[in-house]
Amino acid sequence: MADGALSDRVCIVTGGARGLGRAYAGRLHAAGARVAVVDVDEPRAREVATALGDDDTARAFGCDVTDESAVAAMVEQVTTTWPGLLVLVNNAGGALLPAAPSESIDPESGWDRVLRLNLTAQWLCARAVLPPMAASGYGKIINIGSAMVPKGWPAGLSPYMAAKAGVVGLTRALAREWGPAGIRVNVMAPGYVPVDTPKVVHDPEAEPRLRARIAQEQCLPRTLVPEDLCGPLEFLASADSDAVTGQVLTVDGGWAMAA
Repeated sequence: MADGALSDRVCIVTGGARGLGRAYAGRLHAAGARVAVVDVDEPRAREVATALGDDDTARAFGCDVTDESAVAAMVEQVTTTWPGLLVLVNNAGGALLPAAPSESIDPESGWDRVLRLNLTAQWLCARAVLPPMAASGYGKIINIGSAMVPKGWPAGLSPYMAAKAGVVGLTRALAREWGPAGIRVNVMAPGYVPVDTPKVVHDPEAEPRLRARIAQEQCLPRTLVPEDLCGPLEFLASADSDAVTGQVLTVDGGWAMAA
């Protein structure tokens, strides 16, 4: 893709303060976009934005994406700060809880909490960017899903998998509804990519075995790294994918198909 391919775009990356979100923010910024690094951890988001560039090309915005009013305020701040074609990367999320049997998960602190962060928050953010996107007649929404959905594995993550399956349905519904306004909505579904996270999902002793098993099951037998996802994300954010909407782009080294 050509240098400066995103120079006309303002990209909002939720969960941009660490892990995959930080990698996405860096790649979009390197492609010329103005990047809003959005995270509930505003100090860490500020560190990321400062490392990327000056205030004219990267800024931090503190936001709890599960809070409707906070999301609306964040989008207003971003669009007031920077005019331009808008891209939303709905990345904030995570399993949140240690892997556990479905029957042991608490409906409120477990199920509802995970679905609100991984599914409802994506809808809240998408709804908030609809007015500025519709006003310009153009927009890109990239919802982050998971290659775990077609696998139904690893075990013990049923709220997370249910939420990410819902992301696919939400994406297709929004692509159909908002396409006439020039808004493209797609899913990027990563495979297993180890990243820095404060959340403990898998037993630390079992995690290396899980990583090795997944790599062995992939068509490309290696552990993925964040950079493997950045090129596909840039494609979905760019004009090169203007005819692509309602799709799931799975980036998993062939894991999901190697059943």
